[in-house]
Amino acid sequence: MSELLVSVTDGTLFLTINRPNKGNSMTMDVLRSMQVALGEYSFDNSVRSVVIRGSGTHSFCTGVDLSTMQDGASSFELHAGRRALGDLFQAMWSYPKVIVAAVQGFALAGGFGLMAACDIVVADETSQFGAPEVNVGVWPFMISVPLLRYINPRILFELMVTGRRIGASEALSIGVLNRVVTSGSFDEELSKLLHDINSKSLSVVALGKESFYKALDMRSNEALGYLQAMLSVVNTLEDSTEGISAFQGKRKPMWKDR
Repeated sequence: MSELLVSVTDGTLFLTINRPNKGNSMTMDVLRSMQVALGEYSFDNSVRSVVIRGSGTHSFCTGVDLSTMQDGASSFELHAGRRALGDLFQAMWSYPKVIVAAVQGFALAGGFGLMAACDIVVADETSQFGAPEVNVGVWPFMISVPLLRYINPRILFELMVTGRRIGASEALSIGVLNRVVTSGSFDEELSKLLHDINSKSLSVVALGKESFYKALDMRSNEALGYLQAMLSVVNTLEDSTEGISAFQGKRKPMWKDR
């Protein structure tokens, strides 16, 4: 059975890591398959959002399983393989559609970073999070980038240097989650969120997401000039004209996604 399950339901592309007996850890094949699947649906307007989740409810993802690489790989080959996670993060940030992490169970190590690299995170109240690499003599280098975008550096360093796990309420309080929901209402709340996302203009969301992450990496004066230009670009879209017209006419907009 495939280690990554790919399906489309109600306008959402679901990418499910299917290694429940291995904590839904990611192999190199899983990392590559995620990028391939994202690419296949990048310009398919019938798909309006993406959900990344783990198979079952025990683990979202517990990291990258480098032990599955071919025996006898050289140090250089192992080094190149480790870059695959960073490549996936960049592909996710440049992706034109909203990516939601649906977290149930453990989100640890590379899985913690994968979750943080998503645009929105919905977590089960029983979920646990952490960067335990230091406990086995490694440091969570690659996941520092997505996590530093949302967690105060002092708090993140403490998590990394102690390797301790935190629960959903603490993860929410430090800013790495969007919302925490009960186990019984998880699928219902996820569906409501996806319905809200999928009802928006794809073209406006694509340009908005692109500008959000670019501005995040800019200095304030650079970002303001760039965002002013992006506002002018968005105002030229058919959907922008339609949205304003619908608002003034007190009717529901009819998006053309262009």
